[in-house]
Amino acid sequence: MKFARLLALGVVSLLPACASVMEGTSESVAINTTPAGASCTVDRAGTRLGTVAPTPGSVNVAKSKNDITVACTKEGFEPAQVSASPKFVGTTFGNVLVGGLVGVAVDAATGANFDLPEKLDITLAPSAPPTPPVAMAPRMAPIPVSTVLPARGKPGV
Repeated sequence: MKFARLLALGVVSLLPACASVMEGTSESVAINTTPAGASCTVDRAGTRLGTVAPTPGSVNVAKSKNDITVACTKEGFEPAQVSASPKFVGTTFGNVLVGGLVGVAVDAATGANFDLPEKLDITLAPSAPPTPPVAMAPRMAPIPVSTVLPARGKPGV
């Protein structure tokens, strides 16, 4: 009887081994920019997942095997963009012991077996100051020759 209880407790402790239960199906990604105060958008496969404005801040995104792209802008700075790839987490291997292929399929469908980086640091480069137009010397009107040189043939006049 004691052995059966212990065995049941051991099996129940393995049940939450699937990534969907242990890791969840969404995650928070912190976004930090240098300088702070930028406005950033987070996209995946052309779909807007969220916005962080102003930075620093974080956005909650659904887990997936697909990359996210973070694009940031700030006045006086060049726009910056980074992509982050999710990494496979080993928690889903618990399904092989407990849930079999059903658990693996659930983790794959929910994206729970992938994690994004917890924090993304993005540096925005200062914009180049606008190039001023090249200053040209003012153009002077031509001076008539008759006002500069005396007329020929009339010395002293």
